[in-house]
Amino acid sequence: MPLILIFYGLCVFALTGAEYKQARGAQAWLKPLAAIIFILIAIFSGALYWHYGRWILAGLFACAAGDILLLSRDSETRFQLGMAAFAIGHMLYICAFYSLSSQGNIPILAVIPLIAGAVYFIWIKDKLPKSMQVPVALYSLVIIFMVAKSLGLKPLIIPLAAALFAISDMFVARDRFVDDNPKNALMITPLYFGAQALFALSTGLYW
Repeated sequence: MPLILIFYGLCVFALTGAEYKQARGAQAWLKPLAAIIFILIAIFSGALYWHYGRWILAGLFACAAGDILLLSRDSETRFQLGMAAFAIGHMLYICAFYSLSSQGNIPILAVIPLIAGAVYFIWIKDKLPKSMQVPVALYSLVIIFMVAKSLGLKPLIIPLAAALFAISDMFVARDRFVDDNPKNALMITPLYFGAQALFALSTGLYW
């Protein structure tokens, strides 16, 4: 496992550079490669052997599909399909959290992502095309709920992964609808792939 994690880290580092330099050719193979590796990390961690792990693994596959769909920045249809794939990934992670039923309900700290998500959506709403306002609002609700549900779970890498995923999504929205700047990749790529690695590793902690 240490070797695959090192290789994953190098792959994500190279992908971050490719995203920043807008090297589309390198992105086209580095992003799917990184997605394959985070799926393998989950499998090698033991995801197949228990309910939580299988839900997480399904979510990782959905996110990998989203990664592939978002390789192109020129198609609104592919962007919407990518959003749908990531929304499914978030919902599968929520199912994984509910499979850990012995860990209780959503804690009072859930008010934090609720307020943060609402403030962010209010800020970005006027910058969205009218056709995207409802999809982004629904997507935001799914993200907020995923983070809120994760806050009651242990080990701490689960809520950490959920938070990193949500923050990376905020930068994706900023990049897509507010400021198309390659510097956004310096936040999006490490946060997103870091989140998926933590989700994958969480499948092997106590099955």
